[in-house]
Amino acid sequence: MSIPIPEIPQDFGDQEPTILRPPIDPSEFSDAEVIIDLINNANESLFGTDDRNLILGLDRDDRIEGRGDQDTIFSGKGDDTVFGNDDDDWISGDLGNDSLLGNQGSDTIRGGLGNDSIRGGKGNDLVRGEEGDDLVLGERGSDNVRGGTGNDTLYGDGEEGEGNDLVDGEEGNDLVLGNRGNDTVRGGSGDDTVRGGKGDDLVEGGSGDDLLVGGKGSDTLTGGEGADIFHFEFFEDETFTPDGTQEFGFDTLNSFVPADAGVDTLTDFTPGEDKIQLDANSFDQLIVDGNFDPNEFTTLAEFAQNPDANLVYDSDQGLMYYIDENGNAIEFIQLDSNLNIGPDDFETI
Repeated sequence: MSIPIPEIPQDFGDQEPTILRPPIDPSEFSDAEVIIDLINNANESLFGTDDRNLILGLDRDDRIEGRGDQDTIFSGKGDDTVFGNDDDDWISGDLGNDSLLGNQGSDTIRGGLGNDSIRGGKGNDLVRGEEGDDLVLGERGSDNVRGGTGNDTLYGDGEEGEGNDLVDGEEGNDLVLGNRGNDTVRGGSGDDTVRGGKGDDLVEGGSGDDLLVGGKGSDTLTGGEGADIFHFEFFEDETFTPDGTQEFGFDTLNSFVPADAGVDTLTDFTPGEDKIQLDANSFDQLIVDGNFDPNEFTTLAEFAQNPDANLVYDSDQGLMYYIDENGNAIEFIQLDSNLNIGPDDFETI
């Protein structure tokens, strides 16, 4: 069928009428069912059919379900809840603080203006928070997750699922996490916290003063512009919570297996500007009275066990070693060689 609605008058009683012009080409939906919320003074539930649907929520707080086939959904104004359900859907939250879920299929989801909660679901999804402070999760599949403007919280994967995701905070002071898989995670502009999670990740801070954490695996960390902090810890598990936080359980070094940690590569560490931040629970041999002991660090042209220092920078190879309480030498950072690193370049937390 054709769509005879290039513009839709809306009746607001005594208010001035407005015109909605959906940003769509009617010829692209000649075979679609058209479902429109024309009752603008009530909250509506709109349900698609098993065929291809074009659903326009317009005003108020709508609940919209696309159901079968490839649906295109504009939720309009209001705080809307949208489910794409089956197949590859295109969903726009438009205005309001919306909750958007792609479910199955490789979906494209845009939050629009407002503080939105967005989940891609199954499939390889493109999910964007856009304007506002958004919570965006790619979930299952290898997803492209982008924050847009605002201070966003972004996850490549959720409680379940694993994929090699691209997660980019773009503008704002963002929390960006890859979680499982070999991910590329970027802070973008702003002062961001960027964490790779499990897998061999590429972690980039971008511009701003960022905190970068590789997580499990052999990761590559690039701070970019600004005074950045590179955080290291030996941890056992990560507990996912969907409210923008993560909790971490730490190994003692007695149970830590060095091969499980991997060696992270820092591509642009600048002594005197950036910091290497060491978790006090993991690097307890470096702590005296709750603080980093500068006497525990030394630089050697070639690594050798040192009875006086438990943190050793091999300047020829650019490798950083930690000596645990059992005398095990653990390689954990690959840096450039011959850096002028000193105790002031470290901190513990």
